[in-house]
Amino acid sequence: MLAPAVDGLGCTMLNPISIIKIFFLLLCLYPIVGVCVASTDQVTVMENKIESSEGSDKIDAIIDFVKTHYHFNTQPSILHGEAGLELLPMYGSDKQSSELHSYLARAYFAYGDLVRADALIKVALSTAQRSANKEALVLAKLISAGIELRNKHIAESRQLTNEAITLATAIGHNLHLASAYRISGNLNVKVKDYEAALSDYLYSLDIYKRLNNQSGVASLNQRLASLYRTMNLYEKVLFHQNQAIDISLSLNNEANLAIYYSNMGTYLEEVSDYARSIEMHLKSLAIKEKLGYQLGAIHTYNRLGSVYRLAGDYQSAEESLLKALELKKALDRPDPNVSTFLDLGRLYIKTGKLDLAEDYLSKSIPLYQGSRWEDRIAEIYHAFADLHLQRNNPKLAVQAYKSAIDIAKKHDRDAFLIDYYYELSEVLETQGDVAQALAFLKSHNELKSKWDSINNQYLIRSLAIEFGVTEKRREIAALIQQNQIKDLELKQQASRQQFIFISLLLAFIVFSFVYFWRSKNRQLEVEKTALKQISEAKERLTFALWGSGDELWDWDLQTGIITRDNQACDLRLPSEYIGMDLEKIRPVVHPDDFTILQERFSQHLKGESDYYEVNYRVLTQTGDWLWVLDRGKVTALNEVGEPLRVSGTIKDISRIKSSEFALAELNATLEQRVEERTNSLQQSRDELATALEELTSAQTSLLEAQKMASLGRLVAGVSHELNTPLGNSVTASSVLQEELTIFKDKLEASKLTLSDTKSFIEVSLSGTALIESNLGRAAQLVKRFKHASAHEYVSNATELNLKDFIYSAIAFHTQDSELTIEINCSDTMQIECDAQALGKVFEDLCKNSLQHGFKKHKGQIIVEVFAESDSLKIVYSDNGIGLEDAALPHIFEPFYTTARNEGSVGLGLYMVFNLVTFVLGGKINRSNDARQGVTFDITLPSQIIMTH
Repeated sequence: MLAPAVDGLGCTMLNPISIIKIFFLLLCLYPIVGVCVASTDQVTVMENKIESSEGSDKIDAIIDFVKTHYHFNTQPSILHGEAGLELLPMYGSDKQSSELHSYLARAYFAYGDLVRADALIKVALSTAQRSANKEALVLAKLISAGIELRNKHIAESRQLTNEAITLATAIGHNLHLASAYRISGNLNVKVKDYEAALSDYLYSLDIYKRLNNQSGVASLNQRLASLYRTMNLYEKVLFHQNQAIDISLSLNNEANLAIYYSNMGTYLEEVSDYARSIEMHLKSLAIKEKLGYQLGAIHTYNRLGSVYRLAGDYQSAEESLLKALELKKALDRPDPNVSTFLDLGRLYIKTGKLDLAEDYLSKSIPLYQGSRWEDRIAEIYHAFADLHLQRNNPKLAVQAYKSAIDIAKKHDRDAFLIDYYYELSEVLETQGDVAQALAFLKSHNELKSKWDSINNQYLIRSLAIEFGVTEKRREIAALIQQNQIKDLELKQQASRQQFIFISLLLAFIVFSFVYFWRSKNRQLEVEKTALKQISEAKERLTFALWGSGDELWDWDLQTGIITRDNQACDLRLPSEYIGMDLEKIRPVVHPDDFTILQERFSQHLKGESDYYEVNYRVLTQTGDWLWVLDRGKVTALNEVGEPLRVSGTIKDISRIKSSEFALAELNATLEQRVEERTNSLQQSRDELATALEELTSAQTSLLEAQKMASLGRLVAGVSHELNTPLGNSVTASSVLQEELTIFKDKLEASKLTLSDTKSFIEVSLSGTALIESNLGRAAQLVKRFKHASAHEYVSNATELNLKDFIYSAIAFHTQDSELTIEINCSDTMQIECDAQALGKVFEDLCKNSLQHGFKKHKGQIIVEVFAESDSLKIVYSDNGIGLEDAALPHIFEPFYTTARNEGSVGLGLYMVFNLVTFVLGGKINRSNDARQGVTFDITLPSQIIMTH
């Protein structure tokens, strides 16, 4: 480590380089410091709220604090949370208990105490289930799933996540649903199902966007960046990480910015952009120190030490790593940052302090053993190899390399293996062990080729998944637009109906007015005589309307007493005691109406409706029946949900009933309304015809677009299948060219030995064999591509016995298997068709059953033939493992296969479809038969049948 200059007075002096560094550091930190100073001290505000609150409000304040600060202020969150647990028995509800236990479990999870976290989350789950609080239950299941995942209990974590997804979907809680899919993505990353993880993350991201939850959108972009890093797609890594940072800047979210800047620094380090990596880590460090997040600061100091070392600034690297060690000693909590010793060991190798480097590397091994990062022990042995090479001890270096390779293989770290194989081959070559050097170089080339192929597949599949999510979003938008259009059409139709009704009503009023006016003129004398009587009646009616109104009743079901306000005096309904049921009023309700009254009332008391409403006739004091509208609702329940009180109104609707009858008679006699409705229907039919023409045009355009999409998938499939053998051939050719150049140089320099000649011959034979096998594979693929075309089959029609032909075609390909064949076909069935095409159909169906259905195990193939009036139907089925639902829409598409890792290309069923459809002139589809295995229905034209 470089020491700072000291003047004669013992004061430390800064050299010009140090001054420039400090200036650059201040320049990078200036914007962040400004944000930090301007922000409100949220921790202090929330702690003051806890201190000033009492009872249930205090528990709510504690829940908010732990929920917000469990990550960056873990210990204060735990202290407040434990204090809140003591308040729960006195002031807390079940909802508060479940939430506090859940969020406190999350704080202990962040602290590293998984035992305490597991105990708390079990209490939260039990409380939420007991109180039937579904929202709290979803939260508890999500946190429990994260704890099980950390404990490597994959099955339990997946079960909890699936239950959370189901429950969140049922209650419509989209925020918890987005969190559940995020955890599901984490699970799939853990089991290395990266395609499923990508689908889960994209679905969660789409939910957060629909909720306009920008913090969630930023978090999911961070998750996507981490996933794409695992898939080695760094363009997408940097894009999504920048998205997360931009959103957090717009939200002024310091906590997330601290994490996102740190991760961006790591990603930039991995792409060798050390200057920007240092800038990101410095921004993260400034925020973490302002927030008091010491554990995060340790991590950032470790990363800065690594980046400074890679950038060649060894003094700054040592200062950062020693600062990390200093913070670790001061921080009294479990330490997940175990990379400090490893980084110090690497640094001291670079600075030549080999004994110190060996000491730190030896100390780092126990820290990684049994941890989540046990795979990094491979990096330690790789550093030991570098150390031994510095000491000029190649034998120990080779042993260290081999130990690093074994650990990398155990943990599937192919990126490490690629580098280790190559470096070890170079060390062995310098030691003269050419055979082993070539072996490790070959392993390097093979793994590099496989790595590149997998990365290409990841890129293609990620694009396909992103395209699928985009298409689903477009479909949803289209459905929403269609629903809006339909709603608008219904509103327009309702407006037209209202206009027609109002027009008829106005016409009726005008007609009545004219009729009344003319009658009045004709009977003026009669009206004058009756004017006084009409005036008196009108006055009585005015007072009656002023004094009338609906009757309000309130029935206590426990005492049987009913209270009536503004009771109609002419009704015989009881006014005080009515009992516990409706039997008391049966004598005064029309017999034809009492059943429906009792049924509606009972249904409402059982909770089958929000309220009850019924029209019935009531006996009056004069012995007549009066139509009333009775509406009621339960207004009080006991602890077990039984009704205690019912309230409602009774309205005289006898006039409304009379008006309904009159209006019905009027509608039946008005021909004008019928004529207008006919014109409206004619107009609607014309509009529908126009819409049908537009739909037909859109369908034609959609078919053309689907054809172009199919062509694109075909080209992508051909290029994908040919890429691997041709790439392997190019790699082998390059290695062979390099060996030939070395051989030529040694020959011209007269330094060629017998061992060099033998080694060259071995490499040449291996290279030519690899080129020959891969070019042969490419030629075989091209041949299969040609056979996939229906134009390749142009043979003449041949007459054949169908049963014997089918048996021969299938038996030939199953002779070495333990399959049984059953052919249900007439022995005399003779057909005339393209025998080569038909044989190829059964050959590919049989191979499909062998390779995918039975996996070379026992099974049965059944072929049934039916001669129908207009066609010949052939049903081919097996009792294998069948097809997954996700594969059904794609089985006839070119290059679609569920066994690509077993060498399948995905052209078998595509060729079958082409042969049946275009050569044999028939149809084929997969039957929805419920039995085990798979069933295909083949329909051929009846003209090929000769005899049957």
